[in-house]
Amino acid sequence: MSVIPLGMAQRALVGGWLRAFGKLTDASSLELHEQTADQLFEVLGGLKGGVMKFGQVLSVYEAVLPPEISAVYRHRLARLQEAARPENEAVVHGVLVEDLGAHWRTLFASFDDEPVAAASLAQVHRAVWHDGREVAVKVQYPEAHADLLGDRDSLILVMGWFTRLVAPVLDGRAMAEDLMNRIAEELDYAREAASQRAFRAGFAGLPEFRVPEVVRQEGRVLVSEWVGGTPLAEVIASGSREERNRAGLLLTRLMFAAPVLCGRLHGDPHPGNFRLLDDGSLGVLDFGAVYRLVPGEESPLHRWLRIHLAETPDELLRTLRDVGFLRPGVQADAAGLQELFAHSGQPAHAETFAFTPHHLRETVRRMTASPAVALSLAFPPDLVHAQRALGVGIGVLCQLEAEVPFQAEALRWLTAE
Repeated sequence: MSVIPLGMAQRALVGGWLRAFGKLTDASSLELHEQTADQLFEVLGGLKGGVMKFGQVLSVYEAVLPPEISAVYRHRLARLQEAARPENEAVVHGVLVEDLGAHWRTLFASFDDEPVAAASLAQVHRAVWHDGREVAVKVQYPEAHADLLGDRDSLILVMGWFTRLVAPVLDGRAMAEDLMNRIAEELDYAREAASQRAFRAGFAGLPEFRVPEVVRQEGRVLVSEWVGGTPLAEVIASGSREERNRAGLLLTRLMFAAPVLCGRLHGDPHPGNFRLLDDGSLGVLDFGAVYRLVPGEESPLHRWLRIHLAETPDELLRTLRDVGFLRPGVQADAAGLQELFAHSGQPAHAETFAFTPHHLRETVRRMTASPAVALSLAFPPDLVHAQRALGVGIGVLCQLEAEVPFQAEALRWLTAE
């Protein structure tokens, strides 16, 4: 990690020298960013746990970067969603022996020792269950807990620095703290299996979604039905307009329907966790990071909709105080807040909204343009995780550049009318 700031400092000196002598061209500036992105990917791709997770989040938020350099980071950081360096066979087999038993191979008709995916906390192997079903076997890294939580404060510091480097308009420290606070939940595969079953049951009546069945869960091993299809990262990179719009519609529907059907919100909606199937349905994977709603309480998405549908500055202030975004006694610029939320709430006011990287950049710019307005808001602690999920989800819609009937989906699931 220490080579990152050193490398960036060297490139800043080179850039300053070129600028001083009138030699900083578009090409040379682009090359400096390419070198930075290559170094980021090399370091992030070789790490697991918190830093790797944060790299995945940044690969979605790259849409915040200026247009002329965003593509440089997109192609490199997007690879973090589908790629990591896997553990060797001996390590994986050791976890399988400890958690499934010495004769674990008898549970499978076949087991591919070469992983098909390696992520921040675990890697996935393709196999055939003893009854002939194709399955995905998720095996947690044996040192995941120690790696993630042992150096929590240091990781928060470093991840905050990474954000200032790549996307300085974002609050990297707050994002990092939220990530690390939720990591322990992702290490609990019994909890993940319960969430996966809840999503499968909740969406059973919607054929446009495919949630894999939990076949078996023991300790650090989770065996699920195999789901094929095209990774969403490929749809983002080269999908047709029809595929982009279809994926955007189903991501939006998943976002708004899950709290109603499952009492939960998918908390990690980065592209690596979705597949677009040949029949047009959406495969939904990885339920480690799931926001559980409190029964009887208003969901975060209900609060989001109420805020963005407020028609006057006074109504907006009342709503913000009611949902906990303005503390009692805090004076706020009502007109400034309405201008701020008018832009971020555009999708809720359009019959069909075209998500673009520009929309995300402009939303973030407006949130940081007036510190006095932004700082008057207080984020309820219980909503940090849900807001990150909503923000990343909208970031993916902007990457897809999808045209979505966002308002209709919101009203369909969040209101009785």
